[in-house]
Amino acid sequence: MPWWTWLVALVAVAVVGSIAVAVQRPGRGRRVTAWLGAVGFYVPLVAMFGSWARDAFAGGSWGGRIGFGFLATMFSIGLVIALFKTLAALRSDGAQDAGATH
Repeated sequence: MPWWTWLVALVAVAVVGSIAVAVQRPGRGRRVTAWLGAVGFYVPLVAMFGSWARDAFAGGSWGGRIGFGFLATMFSIGLVIALFKTLAALRSDGAQDAGATH
């Protein structure tokens, strides 16, 4: 997949997520939407760097393995955290919870 398709996906997710959060009133729904937007942003990042890391492993490039592998791992951890926070926002009813945009 060309690099620009990943960029288009990231920009599209960022724009849609930002608009979805901006048009909602503060509260539980907005918090959940913000975390879903964060999850949606991490998914293309993990896919992009995972794909590039796979190509680096197939090509035998140690620099690509280390660099793309590290980035894929970091964004995967961020994805897991965002998923956990999304589930926590779905379960909570309190107004004291911080959203993804804070």
